[in-house]
Amino acid sequence: MTLLFDLVANLSAGSANRLSLPEYRQIEMYSKRRLLSIAAAEEPSEVPLSRIGGLCQAFLVLDAFLASQSQADETMPTWRRYLELPRTNTGERLVAELYRVLRVARTVAFHPQGAIEMQNGVVRIKGTVNKVVMILDLSSAGLMLLESAVAYYLDSRRQPYPDAYVEAMLLEYFQDIINEIRRYSDEGRSLYQFRPKHAFNRHFRFDCDNPKTRLDDENLEIEIGAAQRNPALYPIDFFITLGDVLHIIPVEVLVDGKLPLAEMGRWRARTPDGVTLPASFRARFGHDTAAVNQPMT
Repeated sequence: MTLLFDLVANLSAGSANRLSLPEYRQIEMYSKRRLLSIAAAEEPSEVPLSRIGGLCQAFLVLDAFLASQSQADETMPTWRRYLELPRTNTGERLVAELYRVLRVARTVAFHPQGAIEMQNGVVRIKGTVNKVVMILDLSSAGLMLLESAVAYYLDSRRQPYPDAYVEAMLLEYFQDIINEIRRYSDEGRSLYQFRPKHAFNRHFRFDCDNPKTRLDDENLEIEIGAAQRNPALYPIDFFITLGDVLHIIPVEVLVDGKLPLAEMGRWRARTPDGVTLPASFRARFGHDTAAVNQPMT
């Protein structure tokens, strides 16, 4: 499965490959010149085409990945595939709703009667497909967030972060996406609504691999210095190994620095042996040994 996870993460992030495309150059073989009839340049469109293309690519990669996980019939209509997506937990329901929103954008963009335009800063995606009115009106920021959420989810499949951590991240993405949607319509009308369990900073995170911890009969307590106790300013992920098992615990789930031991299982890192991080994490944790009586530079 590692190859599949690497492939979908690469595709969702956009290909950086240099392509070999035809090169066209003018050649004049005769002295008598002839001017061809060429249409005048069209007015530049306000529609963010690259963002629309990003949504279509995100849907196609997500659709292929989800189909591979369930071994679904590739000819199945996309609405039926959405209905059959697993929903055993909040994370799976979030992925299903992301799929649903992206489906509208992809379906309308490729349909002969579909229309995409820009009005008053809002991207309006609308079309009637198989007698179903499909509408997705959202801001340009919403387009970016949709594509970003899918890229994060697909990349998370090869990362060590626990499912609960990925769920918290996707929930923040989805809430922000909902706030950017002005109007929505498909076969199911309204989108599913979620209630966040914790505030969670999706914009940046601090990695801490050397926290001071204490254990009692009921809780794991992490010592957090006074300067870093505001989780809004210091959204810290604590990498803690207990009993030869690595845990990645976001500060937002702590109450007064404590996490009940009964909840520790939710934050177990997803690694082959339970403790070893991928090689890509080496650059994120630097521990240079200071030489005694030597200058800093």
